Amino acid sequence: MGPRGQHRGPQTEPGTGPETGPHIDDPVHFRRALERAYRAVVRDAAGIAGSPLVELLVACEGESAPRWESAAFAAPGLTRGERADLAREIARSPAAAELPEPQRRAVHRVASCEAGLARLLRKRGLQEVFLPVGTGPFVLGWLRVVREGPPDRPALRAYRALARQASGRLEAEALRRALAARHRVVARDVTREKRALAELSQAKDTLSALNLAGTHLMVETDVQAIYGVICRELIRLGFHSAVLTAAQAAEGPRPPYRYVFSSFSPPLQRATERVLGRPLAELRVDPRTAPLVARVLRQGRTVYTARAREAARQLFGGATAEQVRKLARLLALKHVIVAPLRYGQGIAGLLVVATARLRKSDPEAIDAFALQASIALEKARLFAELRVQQARLESEVERRTYELTRAVHALKEIDRRKDNFLANVSHELRTPLVTVLGYTNLLLSEKLGELSPRQRECLRVAASNGWRLRSFIDELLEFSRYELTKERLAFAAFDMRELVEQAVVAIAPRFHERGLLLRTRVASTTPLAWGDRERILQVMMNLLSNAVRHCGDGSHVRVAVAGGRPRRVEVAVADDGPGISQEHLERIFDRLYQVGDMVKQREKGPGLGLGLAIAKSILEAHGGGIAVRSRVDCGTRFRFWLPTADDVEVKANSGTQATTH
Repeated sequence: MGPRGQHRGPQTEPGTGPETGPHIDDPVHFRRALERAYRAVVRDAAGIAGSPLVELLVACEGESAPRWESAAFAAPGLTRGERADLAREIARSPAAAELPEPQRRAVHRVASCEAGLARLLRKRGLQEVFLPVGTGPFVLGWLRVVREGPPDRPALRAYRALARQASGRLEAEALRRALAARHRVVARDVTREKRALAELSQAKDTLSALNLAGTHLMVETDVQAIYGVICRELIRLGFHSAVLTAAQAAEGPRPPYRYVFSSFSPPLQRATERVLGRPLAELRVDPRTAPLVARVLRQGRTVYTARAREAARQLFGGATAEQVRKLARLLALKHVIVAPLRYGQGIAGLLVVATARLRKSDPEAIDAFALQASIALEKARLFAELRVQQARLESEVERRTYELTRAVHALKEIDRRKDNFLANVSHELRTPLVTVLGYTNLLLSEKLGELSPRQRECLRVAASNGWRLRSFIDELLEFSRYELTKERLAFAAFDMRELVEQAVVAIAPRFHERGLLLRTRVASTTPLAWGDRERILQVMMNLLSNAVRHCGDGSHVRVAVAGGRPRRVEVAVADDGPGISQEHLERIFDRLYQVGDMVKQREKGPGLGLGLAIAKSILEAHGGGIAVRSRVDCGTRFRFWLPTADDVEVKANSGTQATTH
């Protein structure tokens, strides 16, 4: 949560504001000096604000009524030709017509930059801020600052400081012209003018230094580092400073305040602690006994006081009069500024600044710097919370990952045991079943004696069910062998024509038994396929067995092989069987899923619904795939594809070259 509430300016003692005076017409012989002053104002303002365009508008007497005209502008980074184009565009700009008339009280105005100026400045989203230049009810001119994006509160505060600086310089120039016109050069006025100019120059330097310090604050994300930047930058400007913070409670900061950082050098801090009789870190500042701190907390604004000894008594934890006298001499205390640091819930910190010599612009500059420090502290707090949340999230992710890893290992172990169990059970069931089928066939052959018709029928039923059970066991064995060995594929190049011929020879007896007609066609341009030949033969046998199981007697089965898309071999197995309805096509490759009436399926041939699932797994492990297309009463067509040996070699060579480079 960022700084809350409207930020108001610092409170200062009466009589510290800049001098005021009426507008004085320019004598002709001071025109050049006036133009130099105008150029210096916009040049310094552009340098401090970092703006692509700063313009100064002054009053000009027209034929009907006074109007505003451009006196000078500064546009860093532009060439001479670009500045000439910019001057012509400014002359045509209607923005000055919208400003109040001279000699009328006005406030700043923010508007979108004109398209012509934005084009010449080569930037987008430009906003312009018009700030009155002058004091009291007198408006000597307008300072036009162009920036990227709408200005935030710290930027407006900095721009107002620039306007006040310009006011001082223009007033000083007006005062010089008035004195010269009246021929009354008084030494006292000259000294005042020099002092004002020196103070303006120092204020400009202070503002520039604090603006640079604010930039340093923005890059820090650690609270202690931000405290160090605050005190280090202020000590460069001749200010002693310290940061006090309050303990954090659920509802916000909780007094008392304690010292967490100071700009004192180690010898100065030791001398201060000797005077106080205890370390600075042990001091506690309670707002109930420190009216200055209570006033800052109550009003939420920067407070300045010239009663340095009373401020020291409050800020050093109720120090005695003797301790205050020694501290004032040791630290050269004359002026004290206390600024709030807003971060978290409300005011959680105080910036205390002490100096022996204070300029009029210093309290407001310190106030603006404290606001920048508050923003930096809020950002650091958010970063700290983000780091905590990130560490917590990483810990939770690590814990969940560990749990998931254990669960995955457990599931893999269960799956391995299941596969071993299936393999062992299938093997153990197959051994006695072979004996049963052997003796059944022996009895049916009547080599042990003649059988009656009823005995022959019973043995035929027993043999049929035995062969169906053996087919189930063979399918389970095939599935378990694949699951146990699927990670040990032996890839090599092979000829798809030879593989199809081998599959056809192996399946031929079953085709002859059912009276099926098998046709094969292998294109002569078919490239070598890449994969585990035995596994691809298993896929081919599964598809042909599936066709035998579902086709009627006398049906046709077709096998076609050819080179498909670039660098892949495609194989199609089609039949003119009953076909598959649309609702079954999406699940046909699922394990143990079977289509149609189970009784009819068993009459045509036994099966557990594992063949297509195994085929899909094998092909995906090879980087290929399988698809099916079917219509009821129109047959079914399975199509699978594999990468070619040439494709694998090209990829291997590309990987080797990339590694070499």
